[in-house]
Amino acid sequence: MKHYLYLNWQSARQALGKIVRQPFGSLLTLLMLSIALALPLSLYLTVSSIQEWAGRLTATPQITLFMEQSAEEADLAAVSSTLTKHPRIQSFSFVGKKQALSDLEKRNGLAGLSDGLTDNPLPDAFVVTPKTLEPHELEMLQKELSGLPMVEAAQFDARWAKRLYGMVELGKQLTWFLGGALGIALVLVTHNAVRMQILARRDEIEVAKLIGAPDSFIRRPFMYHAMWQGLLAGLAAWGLTSWLVLTANPAIHDFAQLYNERVSLRGLNASELLVVLAVSALLAMLGARLASDHHLRKIQPR
Repeated sequence: MKHYLYLNWQSARQALGKIVRQPFGSLLTLLMLSIALALPLSLYLTVSSIQEWAGRLTATPQITLFMEQSAEEADLAAVSSTLTKHPRIQSFSFVGKKQALSDLEKRNGLAGLSDGLTDNPLPDAFVVTPKTLEPHELEMLQKELSGLPMVEAAQFDARWAKRLYGMVELGKQLTWFLGGALGIALVLVTHNAVRMQILARRDEIEVAKLIGAPDSFIRRPFMYHAMWQGLLAGLAAWGLTSWLVLTANPAIHDFAQLYNERVSLRGLNASELLVVLAVSALLAMLGARLASDHHLRKIQPR
């Protein structure tokens, strides 16, 4: 076991040394791989930042429950108790009919409007903030709340919610599509690089097979070379996305200030970075394995 681990350590060290000794050729490959990784990562960070921002919006879709004019204090207390215990409601506020009329006068400059009215025509209302932005769940919640006792109507801005949710979902789908397409590209680039290495060392491989070296022994340096390329490409992609975040955030912040919002792109956290490094290394090693299996079978000692 110790000998096996030692051989793997030697192969990994030699593969890294080869990359360091050939900086120009390695740099071009790493640049290509890092760009292929940075594109879906940048889109992922943009979509996740929009999703976080949407969760902080003061304009989160709210369901307004308009009570019947005949609703009494007991009815209002019953609705309030139901909303407090509801698992899909984040918060709610009560707007009494007197407060609603007063706000209407102030907002529209209609001071003294209530003096000319015999009765207040506005109903009591509950403004409900749901926990979800998913349009279907909002519609289900609206139907459920509209059936509460003495609730005359339940309204919310379904169009706004559907647009926001659709934009986020589209961004997620584009991220997965772009990530999958460029992941395949990463495998193909690594496959081609390893194929060229195998062809360049054909004579050496024939001699190794002639003295009885198994394919697993011959394949090992190529696999570690691909692993290092994948890890370094992942780190380079992280650097590119971090640079994008740093350069784009000031402009995004200034634009958001025009609408009194605080919006910014976020960077990769530690767990996300580890996932990126693991995925990039595995994809590169997959390309190396496919190339080595295919070409080592064709190379036989003369």
